[in-house]
Amino acid sequence: MTAVSPVPAVAVSAVHLACSLGDTPEAVWAGIEGAVRGLTPRGPRHLCGQLARPDGAEDSDVALRLAVHHAGAAWAASGLARSALAPDRVAVVLGTTDWGAPDFRHHLADHRDRALARPHTTADAVADALGLTGPREVFVNGCVASACALGHAADLVRTGRADAVLVGGLNLLDDSVLAAFDSWRALDRAGCSPYRRSAGTSLGEGVAFLVLEPAGRAGTNPLGYLLGHALTGDAHHITAPHPDGEGLALAIRAALADAGIGPELIGYVNGHGTGTRANDIAELRALASVFDVRPPVSSTKSQTGHTLGASGALEAAVTVLALRRHTLPGDPAPAPGGLLASAVGDGRDIEDGPARPAPGLEYALSTSAGFGGQNAALVFGAVAPGGRTYPGGGEVLVTGAGVVHPRATGRAAFLTALRTAGPAIPEAEVADAELAPYIPAADWPRLDPFGRLVTVAARLAEADAGPGTRFDPARIGLVLATASGPVSTHHAMAELHTQGLAPSPLLAPNAVAGVHAGHAAVALNARGPTVVLSAGDASGLLALGQAAGLVRAGRADVVYVIAADEAAPALRAGFAHHGLLAKEAGRPYDMDADGGVLTPAGVALVLESAEHADRRGARVLGRILGHAGAGAPVGPGGVEESGATLARCLADAARRSGITPDDLPHLYGTSWGHPATDVAEARALTHFPGWPANICGATGYTQAAGALLTTLAALEACSDPTLARRPLTATRRPLPELSRASASAPGRPTAALVTAISRGGTCAAAAVRAP
Repeated sequence: MTAVSPVPAVAVSAVHLACSLGDTPEAVWAGIEGAVRGLTPRGPRHLCGQLARPDGAEDSDVALRLAVHHAGAAWAASGLARSALAPDRVAVVLGTTDWGAPDFRHHLADHRDRALARPHTTADAVADALGLTGPREVFVNGCVASACALGHAADLVRTGRADAVLVGGLNLLDDSVLAAFDSWRALDRAGCSPYRRSAGTSLGEGVAFLVLEPAGRAGTNPLGYLLGHALTGDAHHITAPHPDGEGLALAIRAALADAGIGPELIGYVNGHGTGTRANDIAELRALASVFDVRPPVSSTKSQTGHTLGASGALEAAVTVLALRRHTLPGDPAPAPGGLLASAVGDGRDIEDGPARPAPGLEYALSTSAGFGGQNAALVFGAVAPGGRTYPGGGEVLVTGAGVVHPRATGRAAFLTALRTAGPAIPEAEVADAELAPYIPAADWPRLDPFGRLVTVAARLAEADAGPGTRFDPARIGLVLATASGPVSTHHAMAELHTQGLAPSPLLAPNAVAGVHAGHAAVALNARGPTVVLSAGDASGLLALGQAAGLVRAGRADVVYVIAADEAAPALRAGFAHHGLLAKEAGRPYDMDADGGVLTPAGVALVLESAEHADRRGARVLGRILGHAGAGAPVGPGGVEESGATLARCLADAARRSGITPDDLPHLYGTSWGHPATDVAEARALTHFPGWPANICGATGYTQAAGALLTTLAALEACSDPTLARRPLTATRRPLPELSRASASAPGRPTAALVTAISRGGTCAAAAVRAP
């Protein structure tokens, strides 16, 4: 049975933000209060909300410098920098749609220390600058990314995994993004007017960071409290919301329930309000279905533009400031011609003109929605809530798996191939003929190579799990992990941009990682929490932990955790340019290792609560016992060769799972022949008694997918010792730290620890056990 535990209230200790209205909280709030319209011309055809660039910053450094500055300001304002708080108890969580470079044309052509232009570079830079070594996670599912980050940050505080979380969002604009929105005819040339003219959106730039911690620290005066949060998916359409806003309404109701308050207490809604007709109507209908009397509603985007992945954090910060000042934000430029709200209500709840006082304002709601049909809702309060209890600690089972890999398609075929596999074959690909049976012909052109890996892995996992997983679509979640994302689409858009051509409306949505989660959600009819993570090679294990947490917290009965990465020519070229590819074969933990064999793969595991699995009579492949995350102090692209932080992460996962050194578990690493990460992981594994193994010599370097492929192999090894007798495929001269690896594990260990490390310092570990 699922345990019920008391949890602390989550206080917002500090905020710091910047957008087109200003670069401090005071300046931004003055703009909000004065109804300033912060949209200015960008080129001859666009009005955008634009951030001032740091003095002397090169294009490739702007995002990092902005993030470090504003995160540091929030951290200083919280007072925690001067406290005795241990650095390893502070998490850094980020939401963004920025893949680490200010324009797609720079993708994979930047410096090596940019970690191949991956989103987690920014989080690594923030953590390194502030000396924070707790868990790190980066959410990249489009316009809900930083709202997802805030919800996850609150859960880290609630569950005691962190004593404080520095959480935020960041997004800069580039011409390719503007070209994509142009291709959809989604921009309002006069500047967006949400809930009124609704003729299109305006894009903007923004950065916002909030500090969350348990309420009650002596000497603090919190700005407010994050009381509840929820995520849902529409499973309706990739770029359009459900016309009645059903998914968003479900998220709002779930967030209110999480907060323990009724809708009648909400005194203000900071709406998603993009200014596009479909989104505005869907959102107003969602609000009308939740509230008998709609509270006042406004959209910050009319002043700042749509800041995409940063919008959830930016608008959450504005909502907290509104509560703190007991003020309702207004709208700087009500559009002539009446309110769009009249199409779905009387419109009297839409705020007009300058901000106005609201002395009784105590609770507020902030909503977000994004491509792929993803929705998020956050509930904030001005006063501390009473004691609350939440579900937690229930058993999480693995009941199915799907694999797409050059060696085999399907779980059973992959595990069979792994028993006899030799070294990975360079430049191996997954044939279209292997994927086509699982994708309807009408959908094939809409999916890029990354999306096909994601969707087919999900369909295979559902089939492997057997009937009955769709009891309640609203209780089915989806967590997608990727290291490099939709590289083929990014590269194609870069090529078009350099030629002065616009992307096709069919191609452009695939640049958003959340779209691929949306395709999988539609295929699975999954309408529960939907999340996309990108934190390098550790992403797969982080996603596994995120998915297990959703099940344990009672937010979902079934969660598909998917990890995928392609091996596109542009990506191969980037890795080759940086000397990361092996000359012959990837040999993890080998003294002569010289790189990896980049290989495409998609893998999905079905996680399920024990109660749900029992109800449908599911076959059980194994159990997820626990997980942990940490961050090494090495900066973007760096590797902590001592392995000390990964060893701490491994020990933490074991402790949370009840695994002791006496258990002598399998110890599965995921390094892939990169000399520095090989040494770091090998040294970490020696800190825990057990039997080291690594399958990446046989599977190749599959990036984020590697950790989930390894987890699947670890579960199989716990049940079948024949797999454990081949611990290090392709390794000829093991590193001295792994002298035990040449021998097979004695007896039959029934538990395994799996580790992963990303360049930049993100570490993850998970513990699993046989059925």
